[in-house]
Amino acid sequence: MTQATVRAAAMNGWDSFLGQSSPAADECGGRSGSANSSAVTLQPCEVRQDVMPLAEFVRFSEQVVCQTRDIAIPWLAGGNYDLSALGPVGEAINAAGKVGTALRRLVDYFSLLQDCTDIRLDREDDMAAVSYRILDPEIWPRHHDAMFSLGIVGQIIRRGARGAWDKVEFAFEAESHEMRGDIGKVVCAPCCFGADTNQIRFPAAMLDLALPQSSGHHDVRPLGRAIVDKRRDTPLVERLSQMVFRDLNNSAIEQERFAREIGMSSRTMRRKLADEGSSFQQVLDECRMRQALFEFRARPDLSIAQIALRLGYAEHSNFTRAFHRWSGVCPQTYRANLTKPAH
Repeated sequence: MTQATVRAAAMNGWDSFLGQSSPAADECGGRSGSANSSAVTLQPCEVRQDVMPLAEFVRFSEQVVCQTRDIAIPWLAGGNYDLSALGPVGEAINAAGKVGTALRRLVDYFSLLQDCTDIRLDREDDMAAVSYRILDPEIWPRHHDAMFSLGIVGQIIRRGARGAWDKVEFAFEAESHEMRGDIGKVVCAPCCFGADTNQIRFPAAMLDLALPQSSGHHDVRPLGRAIVDKRRDTPLVERLSQMVFRDLNNSAIEQERFAREIGMSSRTMRRKLADEGSSFQQVLDECRMRQALFEFRARPDLSIAQIALRLGYAEHSNFTRAFHRWSGVCPQTYRANLTKPAH
């Protein structure tokens, strides 16, 4: 896969929380206060013009929390982020008249800001949710970039709710001990861990809340055209890979459905994949194997049979044979080698 990128503007505002205590965090009990933040020295990220590698940004967010021992910083950076730094996408969000419109614009145009990410706005009965998950299985650990992105979502909700935060809930991919602190105190809401995605859930009625200082009508058609252009410029194998990673363990992997979603017939998709030197089965097999490596790292307590089921195999023996063909060793041996201490 092509190296995933994120807008370099994602780095904006973090430094303001590295050298001082934040009243907002103190009120929520989110500051660990166990390290001297002003003494932190962070490695610079590689920035190419206005974008940077997504893996580098994730590494940066992990490093911030590791070195400062302050779990509140990513959440505060997102919650206080200047959305105008996101260019036309930020302008569209700031112009929205309601919370739901702003969140929908963030979700719909997020791919213009960050690659290889599944972000959704869903509504079920009286609750709504925004979920966020990086799809590249090689980017791990990836705990605190989610705090930053959900912080932006939280900022939008708070604008409409005027600070009200009742009945908000969170879920995180990471286990609680991997977050290096009490995240519940940071976000002032109940949290669960070890989920398949990072998510903020809130009463659906909040979607209809008016946003202050909105500028009214905003033409989002150029953003829609930019999305179409980006998809057209992305190789089909890469687009299909991201869809497979998105749906593994969530939905049936069906060639016909993927072709419809991409906007072509199955026959045309097979022909275009062949032009790129691949096939649907090759893409699926490669994604399954790479996701298996992610599962070994992220969910060490799962059995091989459970991982096989998550990858869409009806029998774990089929997964074992496929993994052996791909890696040269059985999955049990590979995972055991991951836990061996380095010499």
